[in-house]
Amino acid sequence: MDEADIVFKKAIQTLDDAEFSFHHKWYNISINRSYYAVFYAVKALLLKKRVSTKTHQGLIHQFGLEYVVKGKFDEKIAKKLSGLEEDRNKVDYEFNFNFAEKMKAKTDLKDAKIFLEECKKFINKPI
Repeated sequence: MDEADIVFKKAIQTLDDAEFSFHHKWYNISINRSYYAVFYAVKALLLKKRVSTKTHQGLIHQFGLEYVVKGKFDEKIAKKLSGLEEDRNKVDYEFNFNFAEKMKAKTDLKDAKIFLEECKKFINKPI
């Protein structure tokens, strides 16, 4: 198992954490974990191309260059990444953040599942 496979496995485990948190009504945690599931999945995809980044924004940028701009990754699904990051930032850093957490957590969990399914198309392929 290479490093990309290990990181993708972490993405799947993190998605399980998001689902567990949602079912326990820990909506902020579920939103956080949904984003990180996608973050780890993207990290795994970039590792497959031997691309490393130091920041979240760098990861998103490189993902765009390597997969979206080149037409490899469904653009509509790719856009979910920035929305998930925005929601994660709000629940982690904005203490007066006040939207319908349950519905947002449900949407983010669904988006993360869709995103990881799309990633599976690339994770077991050679470069």
